[in-house]
Amino acid sequence: MAKTIIYTKTGCPYCRRITEEYRTRGVPFEEINLSVDLDARHMVKKKYRADRVPVIVRDGKLVQIGDHNGMG
Repeated sequence: MAKTIIYTKTGCPYCRRITEEYRTRGVPFEEINLSVDLDARHMVKKKYRADRVPVIVRDGKLVQIGDHNGMG
């Protein structure tokens, strides 16, 4: 099964919406809060060039930055 990581930030409504959607659909994922994990925050910015959240990564490959509409 594919490993999915969703990088989020505290208080982000787009992050909350995406994680709720994944839970509702029964899609397993690991959530990493970039507000708390500063090393992960730097890695996401450098590796994926992401300047907003949520950032969704599946099996090490970037799937999405922001919500489905590119907001975040």
